[in-house]
Amino acid sequence: MKNKAKIFVLDTNVVLHDHRCIYHFEENDVVIPIVVLEELDRFKKGNEQINFQAREFMREMDKLSGEDLFKSGVSLGEDNGTLYVETGKAFSEELSESFSEKNADNRILAIAEFIKNSNSEKDM
Repeated sequence: MKNKAKIFVLDTNVVLHDHRCIYHFEENDVVIPIVVLEELDRFKKGNEQINFQAREFMREMDKLSGEDLFKSGVSLGEDNGTLYVETGKAFSEELSESFSEKNADNRILAIAEFIKNSNSEKDM
């Protein structure tokens, strides 16, 4: 019996730890919120390990990029899932009551909530 595929919404810290992280989720789908790409852009300059990780991840995204990345996603290769970039969703009423929309982590939470609510066939 095959396990139900999952969706992983990645935070900036995951990418800063391993620029090839998108390939470690097997057949599961990976979502990169646009806010993560914005945050990574600020980390690209410098000589520290996190700066290297940010630059290498952005290079990897450039290799995979195209309109499909934002629309239907792109395959991460054989035996891997699909990569999506999510541009952002409005905060739900519940999130708006508790969290500021100006905070990047809260915007990632809003995207994760939207994806969970619109993909009942997959676990998150």
